[in-house]
Amino acid sequence: MWDNYPFLRDEMTEFENYIRREYPKERGVLNDLSHDVMFSGGKRIRPALTLLAAMSGKYDRSKVFPLAAAIETLHAATLVHDDIIDDADLRRGKPTVAKKHGINMAVYTGDYLLASSVLLLIRSGLPMDMSAYVAKAAKIMCIGEVNQYLSRYTVTGVHSYLRRVMKKTGVLFAASLGGGAYAAGLEDSVVKTMTRLGLNMGVAFQIRDDLLDIRSDTEREGKPVQKDLAEGIVSLPFIFGAMKDEKVRECIKSYYEGLTDFREVLRIVKDSGGIESTETLKKRYILRCRDLLNRLPKTENMKAIESIVDWL
Repeated sequence: MWDNYPFLRDEMTEFENYIRREYPKERGVLNDLSHDVMFSGGKRIRPALTLLAAMSGKYDRSKVFPLAAAIETLHAATLVHDDIIDDADLRRGKPTVAKKHGINMAVYTGDYLLASSVLLLIRSGLPMDMSAYVAKAAKIMCIGEVNQYLSRYTVTGVHSYLRRVMKKTGVLFAASLGGGAYAAGLEDSVVKTMTRLGLNMGVAFQIRDDLLDIRSDTEREGKPVQKDLAEGIVSLPFIFGAMKDEKVRECIKSYYEGLTDFREVLRIVKDSGGIESTETLKKRYILRCRDLLNRLPKTENMKAIESIVDWL
């Protein structure tokens, strides 16, 4: 993904080596399971954003690598716990920890990763307010996940969806960019702009994921398709569809009662224009990202961030 930016590709290679040293194999069951989770094929978008943001200021690997690793480890911990809640069999095309080793070991692994994330934050040597910033992000993510869990099987509104997504996904993107800018000693105004950029990128990322979930007929990007609705998560295309046509809401209700199959729900959502409305909202968030990027220096590292925005 980073081939067009050799400076980032090389730095991400060094970061990957750093992560491997943090999670070596054959150092105990929990460390081995954590190693498998950390090297299960993720894109490393969040740590890449942390590194890129830090390149705009005083770049110090001794601070930036532990911070980026803490954020990626926190993300990995939430995925392990999500898979338990979702009773998921696969993650990135491989058996989940819960599926392969049982729920108990999955809970322990997720907790171990959370503790490791805290230790990495401490190792970064950043001030307490920075550690509190990332810890607050983790707390907000938990609230977002609980809100999603409590709203299962329910067609919410667009604003409720966006509030949930900002907590569940956006806040960690915000911490990635804002944290990297902070670690590099950039001005408060730049840190705030980077943080806002990350939040909007996170929302666009989640909307993109919602669209991928209903557009593919095969497994994409390591995640089984068409799984959200089956797990009770009514994603944005369905929410927009229900707003446009009452038949969509009725069809979703019928699906959860076991009277309608997914193909019929998908057909009605497509006919309602729910997918087009979702694309329009995603483009709006991408435009916000570009507007924020225009307020930042036109350096090579910022061009790399822009390419990630384009990928969304």
